[in-house]
Amino acid sequence: MRPNLKSFFWIVLGGLCLVGACYLILPGLLHPFIKGEPREPIVEIPVTGDIGWWTYQESLRVDSFKVEVVEGELNLFNNLSLIRYTIKGELLNDNHWRPSIKNIHLSQRLLTRPSVDSNPRPNTDKAERPEAIIEVTPVIEVTQDESYRGEEIEFKFTNEMKLQSLHWGTNLIRFVCMGNVHDLTIVQRK
Repeated sequence: MRPNLKSFFWIVLGGLCLVGACYLILPGLLHPFIKGEPREPIVEIPVTGDIGWWTYQESLRVDSFKVEVVEGELNLFNNLSLIRYTIKGELLNDNHWRPSIKNIHLSQRLLTRPSVDSNPRPNTDKAERPEAIIEVTPVIEVTQDESYRGEEIEFKFTNEMKLQSLHWGTNLIRFVCMGNVHDLTIVQRK
């Protein structure tokens, strides 16, 4: 009876060592084939989801709005993409009140059915109809500055965000910034 107990002990200990080695080594071997979540986003301008007293939005003009996928290797174990958006434009306000971008308001919503008011480019083709809209709005604040004489202030900034896919297959997401529209397609694979 004693030798069987000793053998059982060594078998259990060997099994635990094997499981521990697999736990430590296997992820390193599978990493090139199975990617996890993307890195943390880089944010130049703080992001908010709250609305408030935005009395200086007329000071803003957006000239260009670009959206791109930075990391988007979606698979069975990852449903997050890293998205980068760049906004370029001008700020202009009255003398002695210098405008600046306080933060970025992000509003995300799913579209349950197509509607004309939520779809700036209506299309009856289901493949080109967005499933979600993300509105990006720079929020303007002003500070009193006697040296500011009402000249245009150019700005350009880039923020990143993580975006979760909506379902398996092709996901069409529409980004809107002050009338500028950019459609982005991400594909969730099994």
